[in-house]
Amino acid sequence: MLIRIMYYYPNRTQAIRIQSALEDLYKANGGAYYHGDSAWTYIHDKTEIDLLSILKKLAHEKRYG
Repeated sequence: MLIRIMYYYPNRTQAIRIQSALEDLYKANGGAYYHGDSAWTYIHDKTEIDLLSILKKLAHEKRYG
């Protein structure tokens, strides 16, 4: 099964249309498409690792030392 993971979702109209079309294509061909919160949840469910929290912690440490 093909899976597309987008950790964010664009806010430009044209980019949103493209992502929406990609989502339809993935689903029509038996795949899955996850974006935003559902992408982070998918990764957590598959790996039992909270990648978003890890990245936020690293960014905080980089910023504030």
